[in-house]
Amino acid sequence: MSALVDRVRVNDNNREPRQPLVLLVDTSSSMADDLADVAAGLDGLRGALARDPVARNRVELVVVTFGGQVTVHGDFGEAALFEPPPLSASGDTPMASALTQALDLLEAKKQAYRRSGLDYYRPLLFLLTDGEPTDLSRWPEAVRRVREAERERKLVLLAVGTQTAGFARLGELCPDRVPLRLKEAQWETMFQWLSRSLQARSRSRPGEEVPLEDPTGPRGWGALPS
Repeated sequence: MSALVDRVRVNDNNREPRQPLVLLVDTSSSMADDLADVAAGLDGLRGALARDPVARNRVELVVVTFGGQVTVHGDFGEAALFEPPPLSASGDTPMASALTQALDLLEAKKQAYRRSGLDYYRPLLFLLTDGEPTDLSRWPEAVRRVREAERERKLVLLAVGTQTAGFARLGELCPDRVPLRLKEAQWETMFQWLSRSLQARSRSRPGEEVPLEDPTGPRGWGALPS
């Protein structure tokens, strides 16, 4: 946990309320053909947030990849300073370990906000995958922790899978919010939707409910899993 705490230092010169976001990106071997699109989407997200005079100081984000191992990339900090990491595909899919790491990061981040006297919005956990967890021994604990955090309104989990994702497993994480299937070649549209959602949330008051655009509409990027 100490290594995670080192990644969540807060800029006390910025007294804006914060919107924390952890991007959980599957980088297992099967994602090889999609990672260029994911990297381009992350770069587009970086640009959109950096150009927004409000979101660049209120949104704080970090990328956690899981492919063979779980890796936290860079510091969990302001969008104005965010640099998308290079992505490469390898190994299996330790999704449960990645979720656990993300939850620990979010808890450390919230503790840092409280120590600094900063307000914050409900954290977002955005999960992208094309498969199923391979670390099944850890899956029940990850499910329990995510469900508990959702039930207590400590975070919002948004799970997105490609056509080959294990939607039954993803659905276990949050029974009240159906995971979405990414329509073919809609990576850019999805990341644009995410940037608009973050910009809208960052302009609200902490605790205020901001409805998200429906990603399953005719021009949306997502569909309900079949």
